[in-house]
Amino acid sequence: MKKMAHKILKCVFILFFIPLPLFTDNIEIDSKLPLGLAYDGSILWVGDAQNRSLTGYDFTQKKILATRILPYGIRDLAFWQPHLVTVAPNFIYVINPINGDLVDKIPLKGIDDPVAIALDMHQAYIFNRADKKIYRVHLVDRMQFGSFTPEIDTDVRGMTFYKGFLWVITKDNKAIKLSPKDGTQVSFLPLPQSTYGIAFIDGAMYVSRPGQVRSIDFIETENYVAAAKRNFTLSAKLGVALPWSTEDRLRESKMVVRFAILPMTAHQRLTGLRAKPTTRFQRQEDGAYTSTITLEQKSTEKVHTYELQFQATLFNLTHIFNGQLLRQYFKNPTLPDEVHAYLDLSTLNTNEKKIVDNFRNTWLKKNDGKHPIYAIAAVQKDTSIDKKLHCAIYRALGVPCRKMLFYDLDKNHEKAYLQVFIQPTGWVTITDTYAHTKPKEFPVANNELELYSPESTYIHPKPRVSEKLPPPLPASELLNFSAIRVITSSIE
Repeated sequence: MKKMAHKILKCVFILFFIPLPLFTDNIEIDSKLPLGLAYDGSILWVGDAQNRSLTGYDFTQKKILATRILPYGIRDLAFWQPHLVTVAPNFIYVINPINGDLVDKIPLKGIDDPVAIALDMHQAYIFNRADKKIYRVHLVDRMQFGSFTPEIDTDVRGMTFYKGFLWVITKDNKAIKLSPKDGTQVSFLPLPQSTYGIAFIDGAMYVSRPGQVRSIDFIETENYVAAAKRNFTLSAKLGVALPWSTEDRLRESKMVVRFAILPMTAHQRLTGLRAKPTTRFQRQEDGAYTSTITLEQKSTEKVHTYELQFQATLFNLTHIFNGQLLRQYFKNPTLPDEVHAYLDLSTLNTNEKKIVDNFRNTWLKKNDGKHPIYAIAAVQKDTSIDKKLHCAIYRALGVPCRKMLFYDLDKNHEKAYLQVFIQPTGWVTITDTYAHTKPKEFPVANNELELYSPESTYIHPKPRVSEKLPPPLPASELLNFSAIRVITSSIE
């Protein structure tokens, strides 16, 4: 099981580090409402709904082509070789992109407010704002083949078809990936404000905004989507408290603290960690930096302090538990051995155990067999439960849970979030932006640096507990980050 888990983890990191082909330069255009965006293999066409203009950008020559003002309305665009198509009430307009002439009008039935169109060869998908449905239309046969309601909760602005899926731009500035069979949401990523059209060019995503067509750097796997990258160079102090009393030190020949910091996850990449005094931080298989402090007998050192400097790349990331991942969980819910420790409930007192057991029994009675993400949503929704017990409830339901300390690089303060381990994705974070109304989505922002989990610290031997001695520091207080400073910062 461990070997298999390690192979899966290795594959995830390989996926994560595959570079995407990207055009990094943005295109400046004279457009205020660019609803339409379509690529014909060499020219990217931009359609403006406000002034009825059609503008081309030649990628080979890197120049803007002449703009044409059309005598008819224009909304979203799609490329139907050798023409462009747009939508109008109860019609698809076929446009000659060279001169702007209207070549043909394909009639539609019952689609009186179409706003977006996407093409898979001759098959068109049209979003109708009036009833919030996507209709299938065959352009050659001029036949409509049913409709479906997509899994989105706001208006659509633009749409395209790419590698077997529909990508939809919504009014709340998201690019949502949908199944073209039934409109089920597969994933999504956040976009800049006032985004309208969407097109893919050699694997790169382009979106249109007022005055600009912008490339979007993003990463997508079956487990998550990530975008809006930020790069930082950071410095910090790390203090590691050494919890043994004088009596402990006289009794023990060797004392050890092993700790892990700055994990590398889908949300963040860490490189170039340097420490003073010079210390070799090793990388675990999960990407975290680890180090070990060993004290010899009679050592009087109380706190070991490091000065750190490192680089961090952070993404806006959202783990999406789509239908495929939900099904995979039930196929193999067996937990890896290394996460069993995060099911421990031994620290609960009698009253806390009663509250946890009551919630667990009530939940299982009504929802036995449901995916764990719905239990997480239920706990988050129930305001009567003390937040201090959330972790214990997840553990009682068989979901490993741990506290993870983050640092808000914009507001300069530390914050603690819970992380839950859910197969096959692994650890996902329940941040302030998690919404119980959207239980399948677990977002993390690109200003939140993941520092460490207090429960991952190893102490040997355990400090003695005695009435004659001060209580030893708990593991949650052994590590202390301070003086975190942003040396350089950039947004891509």
